[in-house]
Amino acid sequence: MPSTLTTYQLIARDLGASLKRKAADPVIARETAYFQANIGKVKSIDDFMKDTRLYTFAMKAYGLEEMTYAKAFMRKVLTEGAASPASFANRLADARYVAFARAFDFATGASATGAGPTVSGTIAAEARLVAATPAQLNGAFALPETLDFSGPNEVRFSLASQVDAATTKSATIVLNKASLAAFVQNLARVTPTEIVAAINAQVAASGEAGLKGKVQVGLGVAGSLFIETTAFSGLGADGAVGGSGDYADVDYAAGGTTRTLAVRNLPLSGPGQTALDIGFGTGLAPDGKAKAVTDAYLRQTLETDAGVEDTGLRLALYFARQASGLTSAYDILGDPALSQVANTVIGLPATSGAATSESLARRAALISAKIDIASFKEPAKVEAFVRRFAAIWDAQNNAGDSPAAVLFSGGGNQAALLLGLQRSRAGF
Repeated sequence: MPSTLTTYQLIARDLGASLKRKAADPVIARETAYFQANIGKVKSIDDFMKDTRLYTFAMKAYGLEEMTYAKAFMRKVLTEGAASPASFANRLADARYVAFARAFDFATGASATGAGPTVSGTIAAEARLVAATPAQLNGAFALPETLDFSGPNEVRFSLASQVDAATTKSATIVLNKASLAAFVQNLARVTPTEIVAAINAQVAASGEAGLKGKVQVGLGVAGSLFIETTAFSGLGADGAVGGSGDYADVDYAAGGTTRTLAVRNLPLSGPGQTALDIGFGTGLAPDGKAKAVTDAYLRQTLETDAGVEDTGLRLALYFARQASGLTSAYDILGDPALSQVANTVIGLPATSGAATSESLARRAALISAKIDIASFKEPAKVEAFVRRFAAIWDAQNNAGDSPAAVLFSGGGNQAALLLGLQRSRAGF
């Protein structure tokens, strides 16, 4: 069997090609296609966990395959999310759960529903009919006096409105350097009024098949954006009175329970863009992160399959993937697989299962002294470190080592001791 170092170099030399070959596997291609086609239909945690194929795919993508059976545990992770430092995921000494909770947050975006007509007054003689009210969304904060769109800042979201019991219209809104150039005087100092004008222009540009005439955007008295449903009458695609199907006349009320609004943030137009919040957040719904999830699934599968014959190869590939996100020795100690790599390179024995928090602190200090974690921001430094590990692994483990499942399970007493330590590592 080829050495760990040789096989790692073959894979790492052209990782893209290695992943492409893995993606061509019929089983992987089928599961990936299913996830991409169906994740956008899921609107709740319950729906997500009931679809075994989606749920299993997602768990594997985040390296949590061994926890797929623990649905009550994972439901708590998803229900509490990752926004609060006190959430269940953030209290676990394992960053995989935080990443999973963020990826499958089904509460992203904002929505509102109009109200039907009501009768006011308790005395019949004084009673009067109050008209139906439109659906309205209000931004979470007043917009600043100016916003800078001269660089990579971007806002990109879908705006949708149900106009009757069976029909929903939508438009994609993009605010960035390119889309605002025709609407503003100074891209570095875009005013809230100019933001409103640009959004309304894009709504109008969506046409009658989209949201034209069916919603309006403005500034509230407190300076925050608001979006509101409006009444609309149209003559259909032929522009003539009467007709049926696409040619039928339409008449949509501004209010009522069939009028809704929904804002869903979309992936930015390019990797160099930066999400800017204009009052409706920047979080993506799970389908907006579908590519990131499928990419993670593919990489995870590559590593898992590599580890079937060579645990060291899986460790090398895993460390190479995780290294750039490490910020301290506690990130390494909180992950058994990363710890195995670090221990191998610097010649430390495996951490005792009965380790105390004090001994972990001493080990963290030793790792920090021996490994320049900050240098892992440079790909060349990561590559050199991983190759060093692979060479040492080859010298020490010709007959194999402990099962990979133990290293990648994230369990054990060490992880329990790191509960709280990892999240407060700035104090060390």
